[in-house]
Amino acid sequence: MFKLQREAATSDVICVPGGRPVAYAVSIVGFTTTLFTIALSVLPPPDEPNKALAVFKIVGGCGALVLIGMWLYWSGKRRARRAA
Repeated sequence: MFKLQREAATSDVICVPGGRPVAYAVSIVGFTTTLFTIALSVLPPPDEPNKALAVFKIVGGCGALVLIGMWLYWSGKRRARRAA
């Protein structure tokens, strides 16, 4: 959102009402809310017998999905380069 606010809007773009300050405030609130939600999702439930394992499974599973996504992105980019 910060980067987009530096560019001039074309006629087909709907701008945030209130201009740049409101766009910055909305993006900061959204980012903070997302970080808070991610932090809460890592905490294991109180009745979990092995809390360390629960955290490891959550963080490890997310990390594995990110790595798979990165691999898919790079392999697709490499295929596109070969085709061009």
